[in-house]
Order: sequence, then structure tokens, then C-alpha cells
Amino acid sequence: MTKPLLEVEDLRVRFHLRTGTVEAVRGVSFQLGRERLGIVGESGSGKSQTGRAILGLTPPPGEVTAKRLTFDGIDLLTASKRTLRDLRGGRISMVMQDPKYSLNPVMTIGEQIIEAYQAHAKSAGRGEARDRALAMLEAVKMRNPERVFSLYPHEVSGGMGQRAMIAMMLVTEPDLLIADEPTSALDVTVSMEVLRILDELVSERGMSLIFISHDLKLVSSFCDRVLVMYAGRVVEELEAKHLREAKHPYTQGLMRCLPTLADDVRPLPTLNRDPAWAQ
Repeated sequence: MTKPLLEVEDLRVRFHLRTGTVEAVRGVSFQLGRERLGIVGESGSGKSQTGRAILGLTPPPGEVTAKRLTFDGIDLLTASKRTLRDLRGGRISMVMQDPKYSLNPVMTIGEQIIEAYQAHAKSAGRGEARDRALAMLEAVKMRNPERVFSLYPHEVSGGMGQRAMIAMMLVTEPDLLIADEPTSALDVTVSMEVLRILDELVSERGMSLIFISHDLKLVSSFCDRVLVMYAGRVVEELEAKHLREAKHPYTQGLMRCLPTLADDVRPLPTLNRDPAWAQ
């Protein structure tokens, strides 16, 4: 059996506030190989905090603990700052939810991709970095890479900004990509284009993907496995293609709330939450 690339055991993320301690992630465990892993759940369920904890991006006053948190045999909890810097953006990348808040507004798209590449390819010259940036813009289906290269973030649409962000995160050819709601701010046509790009790049490069989303239908068709999170915990893990056969009442409730065009359901279904699910 192939050794997992990422191993997470009993991951916990706590925020120590003046009003008390908030546990955003409580005992999350999973392993990830060369596959697409979807993480779904309502807002506040701990999906994004799980992804940020893996990358070491939990902001103060947050505290991250785990029995095991390793990437390719490297302990992410005890690794030096230099090791984490080399991994972050190099072998592990994360596409944030809204590119407008992730891209530097005073730098062109091309300069930002070049900066990301040269930060990890230390010996790369300016010409090589520029060629790599243009190649990545072409890989994410930019119609005119040369033109987009010289544009500022405010001069591109949401879909173009998201694709530019994906290009920046993939220019170093990472082994693991964490995509946090990469299509939530996009229209349906652009969303499908972004997903097609991710699908092609993950397949061609053999990367692992953690796909964080609210969209259960999308995850069921795009991912291989799914973790369902509620109140900071994983309440169910199953193959994506079997999502409609979920056993946990929370997952079943989420599936029932999905709108359908074929049926006129009245009243609209709502989630009945059981306090025991959070225990």
C-alpha cells in the first residue's frame, strides 16, 4: 500500500479569547494520497480552519495541536520556520476563496506569479520566471496570457482573478493543493471552467487535492472521497459517488435541502440539528 502524502490525527484548533476558549476544529483525522478529497459542511463547521492549520496559517490567538500532522514524513508541528516557508507555496499551496483579497493590488498579475516562482526556485533568472508565469497563465486557459500578465488585479474579472490565483499557486508544481471554495464567487460557466482546469492540472501533475466547498452536488461529482464536518468534527467519511447513500442524519439532512427542479417540495426542507452530533 502506498504511504499517504498527508496524515492528520486528532487535529484541534482552539482560539483563546477573553470570553473563553473556542474550539473551531475538534479531533479531525484523515489520510490523503494522490486523490481529490472533498470537505463539506455549513459555514463555521471548521472546513477552512482545517486547511489553514495544515499550512500553518492559523492566526493568533489560535492554537493548533495534533497527535500527528505530517506531510511526506515531515512533522508540520515541529518543523522549523524555514522548513515551513519552503513547504508553503512550494510543495503545498492554497487557493483562497476570494482572489480580490489574496492578490496584491499594487503589483501586476505577472509580477506576482514571478515572485511566487522565484521565492522557491532560487536559481531561476528573470527570463525563466517570466516564461514560467506565461506558461501557467496559458495552462489556466487565459485567452491572452501576455495581456493578463501586465494587468493589475482590479483590471480583471472575478473568474480571471481566480484563474490567476490558481496559476500562482501551481507555478511551483506543488504536491498538495488546498482549494477553499474556489468557485463560490463565480457564475456557473466560469465555475465549470475553473473545475475543468483543476481537474486537468491535478490529473496531469499527479497532485493531491483538498477541495473545500458548500456544494454537495459538485463535490459528489468532482471528488473521490468526502469528509462531512459539523461543529468542528468529522461526522462522516465516505466515497463521493456514494454521498446520496450517507448514513449520518446530518449528511442526509444536507442532501435533502438541495433544491431540485423536478419536484415542487413544500414546505422547503430544513435541517433539524441534534446537540449530540457536536459531542
